[in-house]
Amino acid sequence: MITKYNDGKTVLYIFLKFLLGILSFLSSFLCILGFYQLIQYFFFIEPSIEGEIFNYEKICGNSETSNLTNKKCQNLMSIYWLLVTTFICFIFMLITAYPFFKIKKRK
Repeated sequence: MITKYNDGKTVLYIFLKFLLGILSFLSSFLCILGFYQLIQYFFFIEPSIEGEIFNYEKICGNSETSNLTNKKCQNLMSIYWLLVTTFICFIFMLITAYPFFKIKKRK
């Protein structure tokens, strides 16, 4: 039996599956890359800030927020931004992966 692919719903189904699959794959890749970078910054980058992750004022100071001359402050700011972007990629991955696996073609 030959299936017709010129039907509008079939084309839309294939387009949505493809788009959601690509977006889910990219966000999964970025999420894994973000976790990898977080582990790198937490444990393998000098100077180490393992126990001081939530102590921003002690590391960077409270008078000026752009004190990036301090290497420890640079690492802390990088960790904060990596946490935010990794969380956003994780949420986007959930939003795109769930419909990708749940969407079924109507007969």
